[in-house]
Amino acid sequence: MNPISFLILLVTTAVFAIGAASLTISRDINTGVRGEGTLMFPDLVGKVNDVRRVKVTRGTGTSTLVAKEKGGKVTWSLTELFYYPVPLLSVRAVAAGMAQVARIEAKTTRPAKYSKIRVEDPKDKISRSARVELFNKSGEKLADLIVGMEKPSLGGPGQLYVRRPGNNRAWLAQGKITVPEKLENWVDQMIVEIDLPRVRETTLFVTGEKPLRVYKKSEQDQDFLVEGMPDGHELKELFGAEDISRAIQNLAFEEVRPTKYIGLDVKKTPWVRHITFDGLIVEGWMKTIGKKHWVTFRARANSVRLKGEKADEAKIAKEASKINRINNGWAYTISKFETKNLFKTLASLIQPKLGAKSTPKGGPKVGK
Repeated sequence: MNPISFLILLVTTAVFAIGAASLTISRDINTGVRGEGTLMFPDLVGKVNDVRRVKVTRGTGTSTLVAKEKGGKVTWSLTELFYYPVPLLSVRAVAAGMAQVARIEAKTTRPAKYSKIRVEDPKDKISRSARVELFNKSGEKLADLIVGMEKPSLGGPGQLYVRRPGNNRAWLAQGKITVPEKLENWVDQMIVEIDLPRVRETTLFVTGEKPLRVYKKSEQDQDFLVEGMPDGHELKELFGAEDISRAIQNLAFEEVRPTKYIGLDVKKTPWVRHITFDGLIVEGWMKTIGKKHWVTFRARANSVRLKGEKADEAKIAKEASKINRINNGWAYTISKFETKNLFKTLASLIQPKLGAKSTPKGGPKVGK
């Protein structure tokens, strides 16, 4: 992020401020207090580019987004998630929201009523509110707000209930502040994205088992074949072989840890190897700790291609670099379904056809 990273945000905020001034203001029949459509943090419009730390407190825990500047570029990470990278859009959604919030209608001042609109103290473990604090490089607080329930609206700008810490007055406000509930939701959880039709073959190297390889003879084939399937056998599940290769189509993590904590060694034989028709190899390594299976991936260009296969070398190099950047230094847990596919063996994948006699049969080699 550079000094103009929030340029679009500032323009949007300015337009919003002009529109907010013309709002038709409702009256709180209990207090007679008017909202006037004013921004809750008017000074933040000119300082939003200075935000360098975002702290969000919930009953379930705290999320702290911190910025790091290097070579004129600012990157963000999440402290409580081992400083895992945070996309700028996640930060912008909070900072932009805080800068745009404007009072519409005064609401209750009675703490007993706070929970109905979710503006109670977020330190309470059963609280459903979120306290959002923005700080600059020197630690100066730029904004502080308790964000409550969103109010359904038919079109137009969003509305939500808010309250400033230390102030009893709750407000119905115009705006939207995107505050994820779980730590993982702050970050991009996708670790590998390879469209299934691209995958030529996948090999599993399960400890204590012979390598299991599923493959397609050509890119036009619809079904994956199983190497070594005996005659008279069939798949137990219609997409049993395909699911092994499908794992990397949209592979997202559930938990993340630095690999140094897990002890994954990418110098050993990989647990799984995927090869695409267009020249990409994606390999994954696994380590089991307790009941959790941790994986990490690396990608590289494939120097061995079949006759007629072509590859955009620059595109493949860029794709491999992205996968390596995301996975380098990190280990992940993935869904139970995808993890199950990484433990498949020939015996678990196939079954005899009813009444058929079986004889061994090997599949053709289609890659290295």
